Amino acid sequence: MGKESKSFRCWNTNLSVPFDSDISHPTMKRLLEMMQKRGWKIQTDQRILEEYPILADDHFEGRKGDLKFKAEKYPAGFNFEFFQDINVENTNGGYYDFDKFEKMPYLIKLRFLLEKKYMIKLLDDEGYSDGSESTFKYAYEEVMHRIKSCCHYKEGKELPDFEIEEYNAKDKDGKILKNGQVKYFRDRKGRLQRGVIYHNINNMWWTILNKYEFTNIASFYFFDLDTEENRKRKLVKPSGKHNPKSRSVPDENQIEKWKSKAKKSTKQERITKANGILDYLYSLNLTSRNFQFYLKTNGRVGLKETESRAWGIHKKFEEPIELPLYTRTLPMSSTESSWVKGLREYVVHGKPGITQWFCTDHNGEGSTAYKWPEVREKLWKIGALAS
Repeated sequence: MGKESKSFRCWNTNLSVPFDSDISHPTMKRLLEMMQKRGWKIQTDQRILEEYPILADDHFEGRKGDLKFKAEKYPAGFNFEFFQDINVENTNGGYYDFDKFEKMPYLIKLRFLLEKKYMIKLLDDEGYSDGSESTFKYAYEEVMHRIKSCCHYKEGKELPDFEIEEYNAKDKDGKILKNGQVKYFRDRKGRLQRGVIYHNINNMWWTILNKYEFTNIASFYFFDLDTEENRKRKLVKPSGKHNPKSRSVPDENQIEKWKSKAKKSTKQERITKANGILDYLYSLNLTSRNFQFYLKTNGRVGLKETESRAWGIHKKFEEPIELPLYTRTLPMSSTESSWVKGLREYVVHGKPGITQWFCTDHNGEGSTAYKWPEVREKLWKIGALAS
């Protein structure tokens, strides 16, 4: 088989070989063996082994110092993805972060680049060609390449006067964003940052930070230095961890009393209380659509949508939209579906349907994080929160 017919691709911390399994799977085996000789500790992906054991033979994970990887074997190829858990944003770990390479501390970056070099050498020796996209020295060049190579590209999309849907081009204060503008934003620690912005897709914007670095930021994080709050060098907003109620847990007797009261109440009474929770979640933007339960003439519980801010478009329906409530998949986001299904159990059966982990502020961050303990308290008091 010719060298041109086999290729690998690298991007960020991924290395992928999309090729027939008869050729690529033995190559993956040799890569893993080579990595073990270089000091990697490699095993079956333990999460997959526990949760999806039937898939375990095709999933691997490894570690060398603080550098880690997860690898997956496909019917036609395989993929390695490297990460670290030292400098992370996602509370579930560095594997779930975006921009994994950019987040790597300096020495881990060097180790990753060295290991990738050895992997590429083995692939090259076996006749694979490098099918990776072009890399650029400067951030502006890379951003322009990504814009123009995107399948959604239209002529002139990168220019300042290109018209972008308004709902994808508003900053946090409602001002319209334009390509090439200098806009300000805050990093995850609340520190003031700035960059030159260019529209990517939907409400995401490429943001050039300096000569060599860029990132991808949602439109609603941008602002101008036109208010006292916006001009602050560092802004730390109250988090769930600062709310005293986050450390306040009722005693078991009180919780059981609330549950017992909920069980004895009528279905209509529980509907009223559940709708109060849905209203509260919507007011905090924890859901993008306002749902309401109601009692049908046959005694079954139904669901309607009365208002929506989904996709940045505000709609208030004169005639509420009827929605299915008992299908396996509800017509809404997974987060909204979890709330609705949990409250449905409470309304129909009078038993707690929301688990505590779902209404806990895990990382203490986010504009509404301070309100999570309030949500938890309200659910306890109506008997809808499982201990």
